[in-house]
Amino acid sequence: MNIPEELNQPWTRKHDHPQIPHIANAERTVYPESLQQLIEFCRDKTGGQHLKAAGSHWGLSEAAVSDHTFIETHDPHETHQALGKTLDNVIPRCLNRAYLQHMVNMGSDGKWSLVHVEAGKRIYQLYAELDRLSDVGDTATLAGFIADQFSDGGFGGPWAFETLGGAGGQTLVGAFTTGTHGGDFTLPPLADSVLAIHLVSDRGRHFWIERNDPGIPALTDDFMMSLEFGTEELGGQGNFELIRDNDVFDAALVSVGRFGVIYSVVLKAVPQYALHEKRRLHLWQDIKGQIADTTSPLYADQRPPGIESDQRFLQVAVSLTTHLNFQKNLVGVTKRWPLPTAVLTPGHAERVGDLEGFSAVIQAPRFSKAGRSHPYTPHPDHPERSAGPSMLEKACADASFVRGIINAVIDELEEFVATNGAVIGPTIAAVAAIGLGGLLVFLAAFLAIILLLRELLDAIDDETRFGQVMEQTKNRLLDPNLPPAERAAGLFTWQAIYFAAFSGQQSARDYNALSYAVMDQRDYLNVSCEVNVESVEVFFNAVDSRLTAFIDQLILFEMGQEFEGKAFVGYASLRFTGPTRALIGMQRYPTTCSVEIACLKDVSGGKELIDFAVDWARNPNNGGILHWGQFNPWEREDVERIYGPGGNLTRWREALSRITDGGDMFTSNFTQRTGLEVN
Repeated sequence: MNIPEELNQPWTRKHDHPQIPHIANAERTVYPESLQQLIEFCRDKTGGQHLKAAGSHWGLSEAAVSDHTFIETHDPHETHQALGKTLDNVIPRCLNRAYLQHMVNMGSDGKWSLVHVEAGKRIYQLYAELDRLSDVGDTATLAGFIADQFSDGGFGGPWAFETLGGAGGQTLVGAFTTGTHGGDFTLPPLADSVLAIHLVSDRGRHFWIERNDPGIPALTDDFMMSLEFGTEELGGQGNFELIRDNDVFDAALVSVGRFGVIYSVVLKAVPQYALHEKRRLHLWQDIKGQIADTTSPLYADQRPPGIESDQRFLQVAVSLTTHLNFQKNLVGVTKRWPLPTAVLTPGHAERVGDLEGFSAVIQAPRFSKAGRSHPYTPHPDHPERSAGPSMLEKACADASFVRGIINAVIDELEEFVATNGAVIGPTIAAVAAIGLGGLLVFLAAFLAIILLLRELLDAIDDETRFGQVMEQTKNRLLDPNLPPAERAAGLFTWQAIYFAAFSGQQSARDYNALSYAVMDQRDYLNVSCEVNVESVEVFFNAVDSRLTAFIDQLILFEMGQEFEGKAFVGYASLRFTGPTRALIGMQRYPTTCSVEIACLKDVSGGKELIDFAVDWARNPNNGGILHWGQFNPWEREDVERIYGPGGNLTRWREALSRITDGGDMFTSNFTQRTGLEVN
């Protein structure tokens, strides 16, 4: 059976430089269209070369990069067919009847469903599919089978992810195998919603892996599974093994591709629900002392009117650029509460849209808005409906810069100068230190800065990327060679522009929407603001004082950069999660805080701050753990210090040995460097 493939083609990632592919000539890229093709390729056609699975190319880590051959489960260009099916061969007919009875016995309060999908299914595609009613009259569906066999018609949906990260563009498997998470501090990350993994490993052997938890029946029926997957087309009974072992399962959950290619997974889904989101601007210096106290108002805010559930989500977005004479930093604090869905709960029309029919390329129904829309944004006067895209989102969609922000700051400066300081705009008032009269000495310097900005705006065209414009703006305003007064005025103006942009992006809002419309904050129409990006994520015990010390160090570093003509353009965001069962997952504490730091590499100063953050995190005295799926320069000694040997890493390596039988088909430079090998 011939598998589609390409030779010596460029291979790149979503957030790389748009004109510079990450790999100029990938030696071999294959596009399996079925489990049989995947098994046959891994068994017969590798030529001794190393393999690596790839999905949506959203990762920023070398963990997703192959030394030779890429196995694509979802071609980002959608030229080749994806492994994107929602499968019906295991669910419902291969499920263990005792497990189905266990599901029914839980009653309406603890109800969940199961969905079995191929590895190339994108998250936004799956949440769109889950948000539909199942036909309880069709016994080929899980809902219909339970209604027929157990006389329970309550499994018709709609269903939802229990938790998500902040975006839905990754493939489901690519997201959970690197530890992707959101900010639901009462819940474990996405990986912990997985109940079974179908894995193809060295020499084409394939494994169905489940947990073996006391008091919970096995998920699947041994005999039915052997009939389904022990066929001659798939290599026969001896080529397939059903494993119920907690260590093997917990190792495979976060395995960064070393175990093989995950073909499919079974995911636990919960009844569809809504979320209430509340966001407010604060100052880092005022709220940082609450972070280590998980009973503080940050985690246990008063319930909004009409909501009976407790807060479950916390995000603290930090502006690393200071204001008020380098004394304060803005933060946007976002909190969420779950609530039942209502007939008029918004989000579906804006984030999923209409069913357009079956797509042969993604092997699934296509929805008009899934993966093709701006984030859901509530209307300020009518929070029950969408306001449409923001100014920044519109700018990112057509590759131009938000001229309005710069123009607004120019207007305030011009009015301040023209009135000799009598009229003070809101941004100037917010950014300036107490005693605005001190700015009067810079009136002439502000005139020079205004001219520089006007020249800059005139030179911008619609093809200029967001990062390129910010680099030009930074170079004009923070130029160390400017006369002292103009340098001071330029730095103040840079802080004003950053303040205006950040406060607009993190402005106050309160609204309800369907779960995915709140959790998935990605702008899928963005073609300018999220390219040529670098990102690192560092995890801490949330109650550890080294977490807030880390943020303070980033702020100090950025302050020093701005005096030297460099600047960080991006965000630092703290999100909080519960612990994971994955052996080498990053969420190791009762409450883990992740600090994601992302920047535009077009702007000099961003990569420098990222490198500083990584060096700080790798210091054994500072308690940081790096994300597998983002920039990660770990060496073996880093990994062994955090995960073993003698601890979880030893168990992970033993599981790897069992699955691969000592083979190295899925090794890579990354796994060798980090010690994710048998020895």
